[in-house]
Amino acid sequence: MKERMKKLLTCMGAVGVLTAAMAVPAMAETQREDQNIDKPELQEAMQGDTFDWSDKAAANVTTYANIRQGSDISTDRVGKLSAGAVVTVVGEENGWMEVVSGDVEGYIRGDLLVTGDAARQLFEASYGEGAQLVGAEAVDEAALAAAEAQAAAEAAAQAQQTAASVSQGDLDLMAAIIECEAGGEPYEGKIGVGAVVMNRVRSSQFPNTISEVIYQSGQFSPVASGKLASVLSRGARQDCYDAARDVFAGANTVGDCLFFHAGGGSGLTIANQTFY
Repeated sequence: MKERMKKLLTCMGAVGVLTAAMAVPAMAETQREDQNIDKPELQEAMQGDTFDWSDKAAANVTTYANIRQGSDISTDRVGKLSAGAVVTVVGEENGWMEVVSGDVEGYIRGDLLVTGDAARQLFEASYGEGAQLVGAEAVDEAALAAAEAQAAAEAAAQAQQTAASVSQGDLDLMAAIIECEAGGEPYEGKIGVGAVVMNRVRSSQFPNTISEVIYQSGQFSPVASGKLASVLSRGARQDCYDAARDVFAGANTVGDCLFFHAGGGSGLTIANQTFY
């Protein structure tokens, strides 16, 4: 049970960081007194043609880049820099840029930034020409961790409530279709089949109940072959019931995939099945 729950938590967790691999020139270690990009005089200079971008850098990311206390990913986060937002670079250490923005001082990975004129172009593309300079946002790591923990607890409680509300008939049916379609597959594949069923229930392209989705004409071959009825009559295996309960609790290894087939191909392959 502990191993299964570990796998479930792995399925429910997901965190990805997108980076842009762009070369960042080395910066001098000296610090200028006017490095605070939030100073009014610098904001005014933005409106003219003399603003100096030589020591500025912009976040070349999809969402935001983390600003850390030290030049190491294990150090605490002290701020975040939204896509296209700008900081002043005051140094470089081990591939990390030492940056300043308002009250935020710390380090950003160099591959997440573009500098100089490229920073100007990225900022203007993100916020528009003539926009006031947008800098970093301070982050209270402890408060953020507490908020994330509360959100996770609320999500877990909601998942438990959802799982508890599932009828025995739906549980039996989900376990049976998982055994029919992925009985010989690993846990991740079993969860994948169940997740496809749930994705279809939520999709406007398919019926909105588990029973209607599974019994929809031409969709699941075990229905037509009689295999599903056979498994239902004797009861699905315990491991398939476990996977079904985890799916109802929110486990998902295939994202928003709506289809799958045996063998390889274009899509997400898990063991002997491909999801797309």
